[in-house]
Amino acid sequence: MGEPTARRPAILGLVADVLGTDVVGWDRPECGLTAAERWVARLADGGSVFVKAATDPETAVWLRNERSALAAAGSHFAPREVAWLDEELPLLITEDLSAAYWPAGTGVVRWRPNDMAAVLASLAELRSRSGAGLPPLADPPARWRALVEADALVGEGWCTQRWTDAYGPLLITADVLPPTDATALVHGDVRSDNLCIGPDDQVRFVDWSQAGAGQPFHDLVTLLPTLRLEGGPAPSTVLTEPVGLITRQAGVSVARAFGDGDHRQPDWLRDVLRQLAAINLTWVCELIELAPPDGAAFPLPPAGPND
Repeated sequence: MGEPTARRPAILGLVADVLGTDVVGWDRPECGLTAAERWVARLADGGSVFVKAATDPETAVWLRNERSALAAAGSHFAPREVAWLDEELPLLITEDLSAAYWPAGTGVVRWRPNDMAAVLASLAELRSRSGAGLPPLADPPARWRALVEADALVGEGWCTQRWTDAYGPLLITADVLPPTDATALVHGDVRSDNLCIGPDDQVRFVDWSQAGAGQPFHDLVTLLPTLRLEGGPAPSTVLTEPVGLITRQAGVSVARAFGDGDHRQPDWLRDVLRQLAAINLTWVCELIELAPPDGAAFPLPPAGPND
């Protein structure tokens, strides 16, 4: 069972009232990074549900947005809503997906054969969904001009001055978003611990609190470097367009890896961010035909299934 919290009795009491059946047990899953309460409640009728409760005004806004996103996504891509209690601190009850396969469910990411392909296929389907009614997602900011002009790559040992002089202007030129109708449904935080896979290989995405209307390829562009880090394919073998969005996301990733004004990153996070940034930069270099960064400190790319 999960550790008790001050709100748990009230939350589980509300679940019992809303569903009309007693809660006979509960588990607190190891998921989620926000302050919202999360429970798997076991019911007297033998069923179970997933419960997410807001704990402050910020998580209340996110939970309302998540509910809207679940409706836009539908139960093919997201958990089915069971009940909603619209109070000052709302309560969302959805189906319990604990029985599905969770690649990150054990604390160590374990992708089975064909799992990644199923995720990519599901994201391709999801791109056709409209995000109408959800808040528009801000475009990733342009970062390459500042990185190049500050010689950040040289300073970090990722490349020589000759490399940045030759290719920096090309990175800046490519750092332009393509004109597009940015109204697609975007999850906003697709990663291995925010998805599960059913026995029919249907992928369901969870934690839609950051969802909105945005660029159709937003989720795929942000996910592919993480998949590569977890043993998946090189991003350039999966996606080669839109180059502008890929380049812009790479700039954001590199800026974050270099601190982007925050020097409080723990060592483990700094290492992961640097590996992701190197994957992103390698991806861009392959797409716009730049030589690989030639600095001694540039992280070596991880091996993938086709390497």
